[in-house]
Amino acid sequence: MSAYRRRLSLLLLLLAALVLGLYPAAHEPIRLIQDGDRAAQQQRYSAALAAYADAAQHCPVCPQPRLRQAQIYLAQARYEEAWSAALAAVHAGGLSDPAATTLARLHLAQESPAHAVPLLRGQLARRPHRGASWQLLGQAYLASGERALALEAFETALSEGLSETERQVTHEQLALLSLESEAPSGDEVTPAFAPAIAHLEAAALGPDPDRARQYAALAEALRALAASVTPEESAQAHAQLGHLFLERGDLLHAQAQLEAALKLVPNYPDARAYLGHVWSLRGEPAHAEAHLQQAIALAPENTLPRYFLGMHYLRRGWLETGRDTLVAAYELEPDNPALCAAVADSYLRGDAPRYEVAEQWLLAAVANAPDDVRFYLLLAHLYVELGLDPGGRGVATAQAAVALAPENPEAYETLGWAYHLGGQAALAVEPLERALKLEGSARAHYRLGEVYRALGQVSQARAHLVAAVDLDWNGVIGEQAGETLVELYR
Repeated sequence: MSAYRRRLSLLLLLLAALVLGLYPAAHEPIRLIQDGDRAAQQQRYSAALAAYADAAQHCPVCPQPRLRQAQIYLAQARYEEAWSAALAAVHAGGLSDPAATTLARLHLAQESPAHAVPLLRGQLARRPHRGASWQLLGQAYLASGERALALEAFETALSEGLSETERQVTHEQLALLSLESEAPSGDEVTPAFAPAIAHLEAAALGPDPDRARQYAALAEALRALAASVTPEESAQAHAQLGHLFLERGDLLHAQAQLEAALKLVPNYPDARAYLGHVWSLRGEPAHAEAHLQQAIALAPENTLPRYFLGMHYLRRGWLETGRDTLVAAYELEPDNPALCAAVADSYLRGDAPRYEVAEQWLLAAVANAPDDVRFYLLLAHLYVELGLDPGGRGVATAQAAVALAPENPEAYETLGWAYHLGGQAALAVEPLERALKLEGSARAHYRLGEVYRALGQVSQARAHLVAAVDLDWNGVIGEQAGETLVELYR
């Protein structure tokens, strides 16, 4: 009898035992998997992994617990452990559809899309109506540079059925592919943007509100481009698209749109400034400085290219040059809070930060934008995170931030941490719990764990520190939480 048939026979016997009630212990792996699923839904990944490990011990021929382990490890970027669990699942249950999907996701996460494609095509040959598999195949083709095949796979995914989240992402990918196929070439302004607009409008109906707002803004900018008549109108629409892509962190699409704007209107200072900024973020200083200097020459009174150039110099470590450039921009527009904050940033960098000077610039930023919580949080960061005065001015500034933005999780987290560092741990619990309700971040869990540790409530401290590790396994916060856990278990 083949190994596959032996495993199948064991699984069938186990199922029969469950149905007949002749083997009560057979219920245990199912119960453990359900416990793990509940823990995973609550983002208690360590508890979930432990439950799945117990389930695997109770049922060595069951692939499900190992696949669930692999999926958690993959989400935490623990690739070696993910591969081990996924291959153990294949050994236990063969190359099932869930196993093939997990292996394909692992290949994509490690930038090996060519290995993901045959796994997904094999799966779709068996079950051609799995929309999620078509969507994943589209991602694999896109990562391989096969745009025509990606377009076909994404379109098929929509026709075969997807979850709301998957549908939103698929419409986004189709919009970007449509936009690339309609990109302007030479001096021509294109086109019919109807497919890209339609996909963006569909994506704007999806469940993620932040993404929906981005898609709606992109669709509006594309409509403006489609309706433009003069080169100046078209250039302005391209520049707006570039700005929107930049806000999304999509540097390549931002660059393409800004270059399109400059082909139409070469002396467009804002588009050139943003393009210089994109080159800076891409790590190309020569291109960045050339565009930014040209933008300054085109519009000497425009503070935007000076701001971008100053921040570019700071990123390169040229603190004095960067500060001088930012101060020159500030002198042109002294009521601009972003320029005040940028100058403050220049004083916080380097080996000898000047906190008191930075404080004055941040106070000026707050005075220039008294209704913008971002600048209160920057000032609070100075007092709290950098230890200038957490219990006094830190608490007061964080309280002002909470009053200004009562649904902002960072404001509550900063207030709680300010109380803790100021020696008022008991007052820190409520704002940190509120921050977690608004957004369950690893940092908020870590800080609440430290607060409970200071209060001597060890079990609560451990629970939040484990949550921080689960949510930020490979990050600084996860490492700090892990170190504290080790100390608590000594």
